[in-house]
Amino acid sequence: MTIQSAGSDLRQIPDDPVVSATSIRSCIIEPEDFVADTAAFVDVRLPRSAGKASYSFIGPGVSQNPDQTVNISTPHGFNVGAASMPHGVVNNPHLHFTAEVFICTAGRWRFEIGERGGQSIEVGPGSIFSVPTWVFRGFENIGDDDGWLFTVLGRDETGGILWAPWVLEEAATTGLQLDADQTVVDTTSGDRPADPLAPLDETALSHVDDYSDAALAARLVCRDELDWSDRALLSSTLDGHRCRVAPVIGFGMSEDRDHRPPIVGRHGFSVEWLSIEPGSTTGVHRHRDSQVLLVIGSGCELRLNRGDQTVVSPVGVGAVVSVPSGAWRDIANRGEEPLQLVVVNGGDGPTTLEWAAEISAAAADAGWCRDANGCLAPVALVG
Repeated sequence: MTIQSAGSDLRQIPDDPVVSATSIRSCIIEPEDFVADTAAFVDVRLPRSAGKASYSFIGPGVSQNPDQTVNISTPHGFNVGAASMPHGVVNNPHLHFTAEVFICTAGRWRFEIGERGGQSIEVGPGSIFSVPTWVFRGFENIGDDDGWLFTVLGRDETGGILWAPWVLEEAATTGLQLDADQTVVDTTSGDRPADPLAPLDETALSHVDDYSDAALAARLVCRDELDWSDRALLSSTLDGHRCRVAPVIGFGMSEDRDHRPPIVGRHGFSVEWLSIEPGSTTGVHRHRDSQVLLVIGSGCELRLNRGDQTVVSPVGVGAVVSVPSGAWRDIANRGEEPLQLVVVNGGDGPTTLEWAAEISAAAADAGWCRDANGCLAPVALVG
């Protein structure tokens, strides 16, 4: 396995960590740093699956290729990767034990649920789909062009994946088999699995879950369904910090007491949209949870540390950013259009923000603070 590690210093959290200029660059995975893995899974030689590629940005994910490249190997409590496939290419039915969330940024996709399908749901740009655990899922690019899906997988150890029995049987005819440790073995080169993984039998398959159409539809959140709040951050009460937040999975970092995430449940992370107006920043803040930013638009600038120790780096469109836990951070929009990011924070509970003293003081002067539950409140009411 090839590892390009962000460096152990990023996750050793002192009381007030300082990130160096070198380390801030190692936090940012730009698209030119992406490494496509076209041998990640046992089904890659099946006729309708040729041409699919997988990416492992944060953690190894569920790749079955021992030679995969992982950009940042430091545990975050979740894994972040991506899938890209040309039109008509299929990822075949498989099952996950931990959460699998798809964030569509390009193309249109049809997800099939069931060992041989049976239920389907379409996902387009700006949509986020949380697939239930313990169900078979496959997906196809039904758009006209190449498609792109970011993926977030629950936990550091995902437990791997299980394939529908017929997928393993068909893959074996192409020369690819799985060993008991779920690594792919290419028998056409003369290798043989030491302990071949047998397809699931009917008894094992009887434990797979079922979901109603309505229950599946409730796990898809489209862009036009987002519940945006312009009072989701304490800093948003101040000039120069025009930001909005829309929760998708879990409570995340929103400080709006009226926010209700459309998707809840045991994921091990939260997912929310963050929009920053041109010329604005989030304001300096920090928290102790792992955080990954998926940069959807242009103009993003990442600022870490405070005062004369501040280090700054531009971040390109489509980049993946691992923000060091506990570090002071400020995200700015230096572009001419609203900047949108998808923010993933570790943990199933709300992410509690600590604001820089100057932000808290300015907000108080403007009449705003946070209540005992960490939610935005008028000073006149809270006292």
